[in-house]
Amino acid sequence: MEEKDIKITVAQKNSISSVLLILNEIVDDIENLCNTSDKKSILYDIVNNLSEKEKSRVVESTGKIKKVIEDIGKTLNIKKKRYEIKNLISSRVASLWEMVCEIESKRLKGYGEVSKSLKEYLDPKVFTITQLLEEIEEVLYKK
Repeated sequence: MEEKDIKITVAQKNSISSVLLILNEIVDDIENLCNTSDKKSILYDIVNNLSEKEKSRVVESTGKIKKVIEDIGKTLNIKKKRYEIKNLISSRVASLWEMVCEIESKRLKGYGEVSKSLKEYLDPKVFTITQLLEEIEEVLYKK
């Protein structure tokens, strides 16, 4: 690869780095989905309905995207980001905490009057979930 003299500001480099990082993560997720077998969970099922030809073409395209990301990263000297599992889990738990709190009865009032029976049923369940999320955080940051 030839050496390129490209002028770039710190802000531009940061912007490019952020977009490429997200692109890299999503492309990896797409590749993982291509290789996922059917999965049954509680409120959803995943059915891999890709033919071998479709899977092959998608994986080929994602591979090409990764090569472009790699080229840009090397040319612009973009630093590799390091993720630690504890931090990834913690950030997901924080996001979940906020979402789960949105289904408390006091917050559901924005969608209409909340019945007493829904409040009595749902609020303890939401509390249980938030307590379990807190337990996960305690495991991660136990000293």
